[in-house]
Amino acid sequence: MWNKRRWVELGKDAAIVLLTLSAAWLLAMTPLVQDSGVGDLLAPQESSGVGGSAEERTTAMLPVRLAVTGEGGRCGVQYDDERLEELFPPLGVLLGDALASAGEPQAMAEEQWRKCVAGKSIYFDFGGEAPLAVLERWFQGMGQRALEGRARRLLLCAGEEDQVLLCWQDGRDGRFYSCATALTQALHLDPAVEGAAVNGAYFAFEDETLARRLAPYTLITEGEQAGTGYDASVPLAGEAEVLALLETLSFSGQSHAPVSGGEVYLDGGDRLVVGGGGVVTYRAAQREKYPVGEGLAAGTDGARALAEAALGPLCGEARLYLISARQEPGGEIYVRFGYLLNGSAVYLGEKGWAAEFLVRDGYITQFTLRLRSYAVNGQHTLLLPVDKAAAMLPDLSREGRELAVRYQDGGGASVSPVWVAE
Repeated sequence: MWNKRRWVELGKDAAIVLLTLSAAWLLAMTPLVQDSGVGDLLAPQESSGVGGSAEERTTAMLPVRLAVTGEGGRCGVQYDDERLEELFPPLGVLLGDALASAGEPQAMAEEQWRKCVAGKSIYFDFGGEAPLAVLERWFQGMGQRALEGRARRLLLCAGEEDQVLLCWQDGRDGRFYSCATALTQALHLDPAVEGAAVNGAYFAFEDETLARRLAPYTLITEGEQAGTGYDASVPLAGEAEVLALLETLSFSGQSHAPVSGGEVYLDGGDRLVVGGGGVVTYRAAQREKYPVGEGLAAGTDGARALAEAALGPLCGEARLYLISARQEPGGEIYVRFGYLLNGSAVYLGEKGWAAEFLVRDGYITQFTLRLRSYAVNGQHTLLLPVDKAAAMLPDLSREGRELAVRYQDGGGASVSPVWVAE
């Protein structure tokens, strides 16, 4: 008797569940719910892929300098990663939207560029020359127009009426360009510049004395610069670190042999050499291990992802930045990355860069990684303010060079910051 009653109750429960699901399905098909967006919230979310989330994309390419100019003055930030990480994400979103919605580029005079820099604007300096298509991919995804050229400095500024312009200095010919965007001053630019805390930052061209000594777009922030010292080392101290690196690079630790200064690891015809000094080189035989996709933007993005995966966990307090990316007439793409310590470039060895990649036909076929790890050592170097440092380096005026804080890493146990003319 109990079993029979139990089955009857289970049958009733099943009927209720089926009726409930049917009602929910019918409700979901009504126009009210279809238009409400509820279905989008419940639908499975796609993975953001190699590029990561929107927030990750805006911090992966953190600028080295940022200047926000409003009616009350200017806020300039450099040599301060913590402050840049705080300010940049929403501004990076605006830059991505501007790149994705950019109209037809128009040449602009340098005088007009300077007026825009001095007016209501957001100024970005990425330290290296990044292709505009690469920046667009990182900050927003590809828009309707893939802008050509590459730039270290970009600007969002007020145009006519409520318009916001995207401006840049091209790294190939040094000329200045602008284009209209879908952004508006009222909704986008004005809120972004109004909240900036003015700190008296200015550019060299805005000071008559410094304009004769320094490159015009050298950013000057007031006060002494307290530079941090770092211990430096090769982060492959033992077998565990090497095996972790091999796994990241999709190599096995089983097939290897000693070579001059290190070990060579084989995967078919592909060769990976791990040198004792932290230099890692790769040469492909079949071009199948590291697919990145066709084109400069995809190739550069794939190289960045591999560089971040291999060097990022090992470089300590440093972060990577894009030095350059170029595509040769034959289609080969060359990409270089460097290390930054708190926004200051590390000039590594004789060549300066930390990683170099060659991309052919949508695959990374060669790379060289120079592994270094940096840790704060508690030592500080008190650097002169940039205007006083410029006065002590009269040779700057001969070429109008930029004065910047840099770390020189020649392979020693520590690095300290110094002013250098770039």
